[in-house]
Amino acid sequence: MKLIPHLPYHFLHPVRGTMHTHHKAAHLRSLKADDKSRSLLWRNLRTSRAGISMILVMFALSMSLVLTYSFIQTQSVLTQVTENGSRRDLAMNAARAGMTDALNRLNSLEWTGVNDQYQREFFSDSDGDSTYAISFETTGDSIGSVLELNAHSLGAWTSATNSNMRSEYLITAKMRLVPRLTGRSILPGDSAAATDQVTNSGDFDQFRQYALFAETGSSSLILDPCDRIDGNIWLYDNLVLYEDPAWSSSVRDEFLEDLGKRFVTFPAGSTSLSEATISYPHPIAGSVTYYDYPSSSSRRDLADLKLNWSTTSNRLRIPSSNYSAFSSYRLYEGGPVYQAVSLNSSLYNVTLKPSPGNPLGIFYRSGSLNVYDNVVLQGTLVATSKITFHGKGIHLTSFNWKGSDGGSLVLNAERWPRLPTVVADDIEFVRETQTTLEGAVVCHGDVNGAGGSVDYANVSNIQYSGTATAVSIEQPFSTVTLQEYKLLDLISSNGKYAIWLETTGTGQTGTTGSWYPITGVDSAHQQLTVRGEIDHPSPTGYLIKRHKQELTQIRGPICAETYNFNRLDEWVLSSSYWNDRKHKWDYENDVRRYFGYSEIPFSEWLENPYNFTGWSSYYQSYGLSLEPTLHIQHLKDQAYRWEPPLFQPFDGGETTPELSGYRWSLIDWKETQ
Repeated sequence: MKLIPHLPYHFLHPVRGTMHTHHKAAHLRSLKADDKSRSLLWRNLRTSRAGISMILVMFALSMSLVLTYSFIQTQSVLTQVTENGSRRDLAMNAARAGMTDALNRLNSLEWTGVNDQYQREFFSDSDGDSTYAISFETTGDSIGSVLELNAHSLGAWTSATNSNMRSEYLITAKMRLVPRLTGRSILPGDSAAATDQVTNSGDFDQFRQYALFAETGSSSLILDPCDRIDGNIWLYDNLVLYEDPAWSSSVRDEFLEDLGKRFVTFPAGSTSLSEATISYPHPIAGSVTYYDYPSSSSRRDLADLKLNWSTTSNRLRIPSSNYSAFSSYRLYEGGPVYQAVSLNSSLYNVTLKPSPGNPLGIFYRSGSLNVYDNVVLQGTLVATSKITFHGKGIHLTSFNWKGSDGGSLVLNAERWPRLPTVVADDIEFVRETQTTLEGAVVCHGDVNGAGGSVDYANVSNIQYSGTATAVSIEQPFSTVTLQEYKLLDLISSNGKYAIWLETTGTGQTGTTGSWYPITGVDSAHQQLTVRGEIDHPSPTGYLIKRHKQELTQIRGPICAETYNFNRLDEWVLSSSYWNDRKHKWDYENDVRRYFGYSEIPFSEWLENPYNFTGWSSYYQSYGLSLEPTLHIQHLKDQAYRWEPPLFQPFDGGETTPELSGYRWSLIDWKETQ
């Protein structure tokens, strides 16, 4: 049992009144305590509300500061952007003004070429300066782009106080040179007098109109049977004709008279030699111009051959050689410099073509050069000494401004100027060569040789004839389309067969033609690929047969000091043999007259192998035919240039200054910041 401590009575038994008072006091204390708690709670609540308000106020202030700062930043950025845009606009406007200036300069005589660079002020104030810098750059990554260049205009604004503060704007215009060519269509604002073609040196423009030009020599030109020239010729002195065969003068005269009668025709009612038409294979199908008056024997030969001739007091000369113009050259004045491809002393089994680094295809030999079998060259062959053509399958042609697909690289490619195909001091064709030169031939000394025998490839003796059209493709090839069906599977495509395509010359040159070796056969489409450049859209006569193994063809004008073409050895018969030939021909014509048949011409009688019974195999196969083994043709005028460059800016002077300078076309425009 737990004991209760002893307490005073009044603690154990309080008086009632006392207890009431006590409870009241306790109640008051409780109320006071509650009031104190409420007061404390209220104070705490007031303090909490004040803190939140403070936070809200601070947040509002912070947001206001952020917004204010952002606004200030935005305004600063906008100001900076505006300033930058203004500076960029100044640089852009400077670049555009510069490009306008550059293009005007390109089309004027002020343009000094691809290395032309300059800088000019466009605008200046207290804030800074605006300038433009002009430069030019060639592209030239392909043959088709060698006439293109990029014109750059770099516009710039630079701060007046801080040179590192700078804004740039670049404009690049890709331009293409459009030379004004002779014979072009004249549009408003243009003039036929304005041409960008380089003026040729000396008398070249005059004598390149002739198929053959002989500058000097007492015997300027020596021809023998089986030599043929299509076109007019210019001779300083005598023409020595058919002197190598050891025939008597009577036999020779008879032969020359026969050629005049057989191959020269006149219009109805005319006997003028200047109006005569001279057909193949007469030795000269054109007029002869002499500087020195011809000898009496030459005049007699001309009369027998029915050739028109005249004299001139205008002494034409070949310009002096400048080989350095070919070793390093420009396509157009002011353009980039190109280097010719250097050659060794001989060429064999090679194909040479233009390239972006040598767009005119100039191949250069310092010294003499020997050309052997299977050499195909597209461009210009230059030798500072002698070129000797030895081999078979040689084909040289001047660059014709066509691409590898046969398409034109330029507009009106046929009007574009070309360089000569061959330039040399001396030229020789050995008898056995099989060479074709397409284009002008420039020889500063003498041309000798040729005179190969009539000989054909050792293949089946197939002959086809009919009509055909021709179109040039990738140089040096053309496509011939036969108009009538032929069994072409019998024709090989290795050049052993050739096609004769008939053409009509200009002036007095009548029906003629040329041989093109066959290098491709498409029997299904009745088409042939031939080596040689020919365009004949209308059907013309053709003959397919074995190709001559000894043949020199020059399709273009040729100039030299003198010419001495070899005789065919088969024509060098003794005088007694020639007298025997003439006697038998006379006898046959006596018989023909007796039986009422027409007489046969002497030259035609000699062509017949049956008239050489008992002779060697050559005569029993071919007789003594005039079928040429040397054939020079100049049937189409071409804008040949004497040397590079091909173009120069036209100078209109004070009369037509607006026509001065080159003309360029815009092909691309690019702007970058």
